[in-house]
Amino acid sequence: MAKIMELLGDSVVDLPVSSTIKVLAAKRLAKTSTWLKAICLVETGGKRQIRLYGWQKNKEGIWKVRQKFNVSKGYSKRLSEIFAAFSEYDSPKID
Repeated sequence: MAKIMELLGDSVVDLPVSSTIKVLAAKRLAKTSTWLKAICLVETGGKRQIRLYGWQKNKEGIWKVRQKFNVSKGYSKRLSEIFAAFSEYDSPKID
């Protein structure tokens, strides 16, 4: 748990996560005037998960969840292997 906390940090402020979800750690990945993306370690329903969030600001200026992906321990190792391979992938340029 210490390693994940070190990687994510404790910057959970300014993330528009529902009050029913406990955010244990988070890292903002990107923010523009209309989009906010983050990875969070959350606790919900007695379980801990990694969540990838994408929020979009609506016309009223309120952040709404538009993308959410839950990562459970059951397949986290497979995902990490795929992400590691992708980071080494030299994609061909598209003309």
